[in-house]
Amino acid sequence: MITRSEVPLAAAPLLPDLSLDERASLDEVRAYLSTDRLGSAYALADLDGEAEVARWWLARRAGEAVAATVVVESLPFRPTFAMGEPGAIGDLFRDALREQRVVVNAPLPSRSFIEQQYRFERVDRMERMVVDAGSFQSNAARAQGLVRLGPEHLDDLIDLYGHVSRSYFTPDRIARQIYFGVFVSGSLVAAAGTHVQAARSGLAAVGNVLTRPAYRSRGMATAVTAAVTEVALEKHRDVVLNVRSDNTPALRVYRGLGYRTHSLFLEGPAVRRAGWERLTQKLFGSNEGGAT
Repeated sequence: MITRSEVPLAAAPLLPDLSLDERASLDEVRAYLSTDRLGSAYALADLDGEAEVARWWLARRAGEAVAATVVVESLPFRPTFAMGEPGAIGDLFRDALREQRVVVNAPLPSRSFIEQQYRFERVDRMERMVVDAGSFQSNAARAQGLVRLGPEHLDDLIDLYGHVSRSYFTPDRIARQIYFGVFVSGSLVAAAGTHVQAARSGLAAVGNVLTRPAYRSRGMATAVTAAVTEVALEKHRDVVLNVRSDNTPALRVYRGLGYRTHSLFLEGPAVRRAGWERLTQKLFGSNEGGAT
């Protein structure tokens, strides 16, 4: 009789070596990202007609793409999107990225691999939500003072979001995107808009939903989000947004409008570790804990 200890153990099959492709074409990157079109909506939009302000890399195994990273260079905080196998994402952050500071958007399981190269200053657990024309629940009770915002409202938007937003809001951005706001006594007290629109991919992303504290719990956030979503769905097949998993009031608002959760991911600002720190992190791991 053969005991368990006498049974020879088969070695785990080795995976083919990973290669990083910094010369992948725009069409190749788009094709890979489109395998999760809703999850990669922001990255697809960044590549839709604005590829000159982004850089990208593919990780391949046996010639097949298994991960991708896209860095948006047009914004000073360097949004960095990653998708694919967690270990391959880690290799991209190690060997492809050179930015000292980025804002990461990546799958939850990739956190420990990214942290070997970058130290997160904060990590938020996020939900990617999506709505289409069939599931959208229009907000029939439009808020009094609700208006479509244009470049002429630039100063109002900066006053609402704070002067740090001055480098983000420009007349051109406001004209290209869809923004709605609520005015009370001549002051903009709530607003929302699209971060990006991707005509080629049929996607828009809603964000920057903000209401002044004194005017919250009056349905204004719902009204501006609904207005932006309604106009976006006239032009695009799907509309997405991001929200923290622990933001219960916002989740309630978005679900009431017909949004549903598509996926979970992590998001947060991160700083590239020094060489000695990356080696220590690889050898001994992190004491900061993994994503939950």
